[in-house]
Amino acid sequence: MGCYSMSVHRRERSAALINPYIHMLNCPICHSPMATINSGSIQCVSRHSFDFAKQGYINFMTRFFKGNYDKRLFTAKRNILSGTGIYAPLTEVLRRWIARYSVDINYPVHILDAGTGEGTFLQQITQNTPAVGWGIDIAKEGIAMASSAYNQQIWFVGDLACSPFAEGQLDIILNIFSPSNYEEFGRILKDGGWIIKVIPRERYLIELREILNRPDRADGRELTLDRFRKHHHLIASIPLTYTLPVTENMLDSLVHMTPLSWHQSGSSLVSIQASLSKITIDVEILVGTIR
Repeated sequence: MGCYSMSVHRRERSAALINPYIHMLNCPICHSPMATINSGSIQCVSRHSFDFAKQGYINFMTRFFKGNYDKRLFTAKRNILSGTGIYAPLTEVLRRWIARYSVDINYPVHILDAGTGEGTFLQQITQNTPAVGWGIDIAKEGIAMASSAYNQQIWFVGDLACSPFAEGQLDIILNIFSPSNYEEFGRILKDGGWIIKVIPRERYLIELREILNRPDRADGRELTLDRFRKHHHLIASIPLTYTLPVTENMLDSLVHMTPLSWHQSGSSLVSIQASLSKITIDVEILVGTIR
């Protein structure tokens, strides 16, 4: 299949995925309902139009954004998430909580991964389930990778402060190692919907941080918890900590998946990789409903 035919296929696939749920979307410019969709674009009743990219995602950004997250970082994250088991225990906990939410529901659960990056967490969490997965991120590089690799989820470039969802449409919002916009989350969640937020704790990636001489985490856990409780009834707070050996094929991606290494020279990165033999994942999973 040629590049042109493949891009047409991806756009058609994405349009078919979104079409049954077009009523869930509002225009991020005028906030009126979306009205029509085809393999080229989606359009609101006021005729604001948003095109499908060749990878199949829609860009709903209403302002220019230039971020620091580049393709190398997203590639490293993809390699770690899909090629190793480092985050498998976290993914399993998230899947169990989503299954708990879904047990008495007779319709597909709609899950938004807010700040999805390159999409692998959402793909792993929703695979082999009837859930409808939506991924949104402000970084176009990440969404382009997600849409190119994963064809069962719906991918948007968009701003959490001005998301393309109508009010009360989503069952669950995932927010994994990413900033939150609780006001917007409250607007787009259904009554009784859940927000599941994952935050790093004190020993998260401690081995890498110690090698980089950045052992202290000013992670603001208490501040994060206070903000979460201000907007949500806390259902559960689940700590999760484990340490795994670092194999040779993990090293390069593990070092490059985090902004901690952005300002390191090439020789420094080689030295870091030679010193890194294990890695600790230390997180807290917050589950809440809107107040």
